[in-house]
Amino acid sequence: MNTKQVKSDRNDLNAAIVVGGLVIAWLLYDGIRALVQLFATAGSVTVTTRVPAQELTVAIGAGAPATVDAATLTVENVNGVSTVCLVLAIALRAVCLVGVTALGVVLCRRLMRGAVFDRVNSSLTFAMSIGFLAAGLAWAWFENMGLNGVFAALGGEFDGQWLLFLDGIPLFVAAIALGVLVIVFRRGASLQKDTEGLV
Repeated sequence: MNTKQVKSDRNDLNAAIVVGGLVIAWLLYDGIRALVQLFATAGSVTVTTRVPAQELTVAIGAGAPATVDAATLTVENVNGVSTVCLVLAIALRAVCLVGVTALGVVLCRRLMRGAVFDRVNSSLTFAMSIGFLAAGLAWAWFENMGLNGVFAALGGEFDGQWLLFLDGIPLFVAAIALGVLVIVFRRGASLQKDTEGLV
């Protein structure tokens, strides 16, 4: 590998590490902001969720007809279990994604030091895949439990469960992609070991 390519690879990895640090900072900020918004009104919880589609007139200029299928609800008397579930939905998603990003930064630093096809990188990539999967599933599960309590406090019933899991599709796809990368690292490590045995 020529010097120019090595330098280019190092620059790319350095950029990925910097971006990873910024992403971690953003995820922490966004998680804290979401928790603050959840309890923005004393004695109530505030959530943004899908609601049954309904037509209304939006107060823009002379007014414009619109169909609303999502709303920010501020609801009192939500039971404690549902409130805890809403907190867990936010916190677990943030923790999982911060963990995945931190592992990605560690992986980049290992690649920069020349460690490519080894068991540690395979383990890091596998953990990142599980982290994405856990982020999507934990958020959807606890958000669903929390919204059930919110709608119950309003005298209604939440029926958008499948939409929550639909929102997690990007995380599930990322988990699958990293799962494939685990196989690549393992095969590479095996080939490297075989090659070293021939030397």
